[in-house]
Amino acid sequence: MLRRIAIAIALALLPTALAHAQSTWPDRPIKLVVHVAAGGGVDLMARVLADKLSQQMSQRVLIENMGGGGGAIAARTVAKADPDGYTFLFVGPGHAAVPFMHKQPPYDPINDFIPVSLVTQFPLVVVINPNLPAKNLAEFIALLKKEPGKHTFGSSGIGGSSHIPVEMLMHMANVKMTHVPFRGNGPSSAALIGGQIDLIIDGLAPQLGNIAENRVRVLGVTTKERTPFLPDAPAVSETLPGYQFPMWVGLFAPAKTPRDIVERMSAEIAKAVRDPTTKQRYTEVKVDAVGSTPEEFDKFFREQLKFNEDIIKRANIQQD
Repeated sequence: MLRRIAIAIALALLPTALAHAQSTWPDRPIKLVVHVAAGGGVDLMARVLADKLSQQMSQRVLIENMGGGGGAIAARTVAKADPDGYTFLFVGPGHAAVPFMHKQPPYDPINDFIPVSLVTQFPLVVVINPNLPAKNLAEFIALLKKEPGKHTFGSSGIGGSSHIPVEMLMHMANVKMTHVPFRGNGPSSAALIGGQIDLIIDGLAPQLGNIAENRVRVLGVTTKERTPFLPDAPAVSETLPGYQFPMWVGLFAPAKTPRDIVERMSAEIAKAVRDPTTKQRYTEVKVDAVGSTPEEFDKFFREQLKFNEDIIKRANIQQD
């Protein structure tokens, strides 16, 4: 009887204890688990955000890089973390693709996470080897149709954000190229410049130097409209209406994280990315700051899941 009474009292006090914990959040450092190794563009975006959040929230926001598995290792780690508001996943579009590329998905993108904020969006750029005779996307598509089976494209790996947009492009243009996966965008870019492959889709910032030095030729950007970061480059949609593949990075919390913590973190991110210093640092790497609400990000993410599922199934992209 005494044991039952003790349990009843503990259960009665639990909501009060949780409310107190949430009202004092954060009272210790927060960790952002980043799905890529240190040193790249996404890692830089995470560190810019973490710096500003640390200033705003009076608690350190730490970065833990956890690359591998196309982001699956980081995602599984966060999915299993305590939903107490001290562990978040900082991840890009692969998070909406990985589950569809495995017979046994490594995580459930809907039930294992809560969308917190769409942090940034930024364009990718379609570039080809300048020795090819095509001067624009329409001419390149015509070249592929004239010489079927001859041309190649590179990517940073199967099913990644440099692979899926090419599959979408080929589907919409009704053309084929042979996929040559590399271990990262750096090697695929080098192969393009060296003439071993014909096309890649890469981040705009890493390619600006190659564009300026005419080491590559721009066919278009993957955003819905032209980007002010490269205003003379057409959007792919100007040749293939409806085409768009904006890169994005967002923050997710483990499922069951208290709603008030999710909303507070989202509000802090929105405040951070609207800060002039933060916006300037993002602009320098050709990134548009967003800082959405959880509801806006949830809607966006579900659209991304449907988009990726359609392409992956149609192209039969599998990693196991």
